[in-house]
Amino acid sequence: MGEFILIEKTISLISEALKNYTSNKRKEELLVLIREYAKLELYKEAVKYIEDFLEKDGNIIDLIEISERFPEEVKDFLKGIKDNVEFDEDFDADSFLEMGELLWEIGSPNEARDNYLKAFKNYNATGKKEKAGDVLNTILNRYPDDEEIEKLELKDTKAELMAKLNNLKNVLPQDEVDIRYALGRKLHEEDLLLSAEENYKRILNLKGEHKARSYLVALLTDKNELDEALEYAEKLQGNDKLDAYYSLSESFRNKGNVEKADSILKEIYEIDKEYKDVKRRIEVPGEEKEDFIKEEEVTIIDKDKDIIKPKAKSTIGEVDKGEIRIVFL
Repeated sequence: MGEFILIEKTISLISEALKNYTSNKRKEELLVLIREYAKLELYKEAVKYIEDFLEKDGNIIDLIEISERFPEEVKDFLKGIKDNVEFDEDFDADSFLEMGELLWEIGSPNEARDNYLKAFKNYNATGKKEKAGDVLNTILNRYPDDEEIEKLELKDTKAELMAKLNNLKNVLPQDEVDIRYALGRKLHEEDLLLSAEENYKRILNLKGEHKARSYLVALLTDKNELDEALEYAEKLQGNDKLDAYYSLSESFRNKGNVEKADSILKEIYEIDKEYKDVKRRIEVPGEEKEDFIKEEEVTIIDKDKDIIKPKAKSTIGEVDKGEIRIVFL
């Protein structure tokens, strides 16, 4: 029970972060998504958002702080990065570089060198390869006989990290179907349709017969992706299939594709002749459209006053239900 509550909370946090990120595009929301997807062991999504985070020039150090639910191999790699970075509450790599330039300009090359080295190591360790390269070129020119500087090498830390993370895409939780179904339903409810769709489709890839299919058909119908919705609806069973077909028929009709709408109604008729009003709405070879009984209100207008006769039943083939017949005396 406790584990279920934790999963439910995690799914709610994912939903909230996705909505927020859609509107504000802040890197902080990406960190929430990475952390919470990792908790569910849905590493494919976690890695995707890490890529987005790094493309937005996110700091690898921030990833270290949320890496507790990643496999040991990844945590160890991130820990190694942290060990090679000099942390200071007041100074980051940019600050060290700025201080180095200032000290160089005022004629303190030794103190400048120390700050340049700190800037280089921090840039290098945290995947800022271009900035690290600029610093390295600067100090190679300014300290040509420095053996320590000559031994410095550029690293592609981001590429190394992504190589390790990409190996996680095939690591799946044992209860992936249940987790993705709960996640997909929550995202669907919050109108995060693309993410919900991805989860539903993943479920059907893992397990062809699942109630996620009905929700996927409804979602695709809402998105007006009717042909794809129909493809998924074809494998539904029983009333689920009939209901989906009927809804799709109406959607095709509203879209102006009357031929397709009528074709779907005929398929419904072949499965169940008594389903809703299908029998009277289609042309069946060798049969006439079924007449239906409706109540019709007849209004008799006299010269001085209206006399409304009681409602009388009549058999009228395809007269519109909203029509009122007026008889003048």
